[in-house]
Amino acid sequence: MKGKIFVLILVLVFLFVSGCAGKDAGPEPNDSNKSMPEAGMAEQKENETLGSGEDHIVRLVYPYNIMRPSELDIKTGDAVSWRSDKKQKPDYTLVSKEGLFPDKEVAYSMPYTYTFKNPGNYLFTVKDIPGMNVTIRVK
Repeated sequence: MKGKIFVLILVLVFLFVSGCAGKDAGPEPNDSNKSMPEAGMAEQKENETLGSGEDHIVRLVYPYNIMRPSELDIKTGDAVSWRSDKKQKPDYTLVSKEGLFPDKEVAYSMPYTYTFKNPGNYLFTVKDIPGMNVTIRVK
């Protein structure tokens, strides 16, 4: 009986420790383009936020292979986070057609965030899925 209790305690400790060590994806995003800062955001270090920019979310929607929204108007200094709702591998590979950053993998638990410093029109696609894209207009 003592052996079973000891094993049960070990299992509970393992579950508690593994839950604390895992990355938290934060709450499920709603349909708005604004987001709260979340744990686990992958932010480019050379891309510091300018002033008090807003945060926007672009969702990579599986199985429909679309980005939502497909067009987004933001201001200089705003940040955009690409989030995948696909839980299996392989991850999506985000491509900046204007070369703002090297191709980035967007995993379910690790969104990619980029802060826009310059005005312009920017197109982003997912590698090997040509219809999965978003146009971001920065003013």
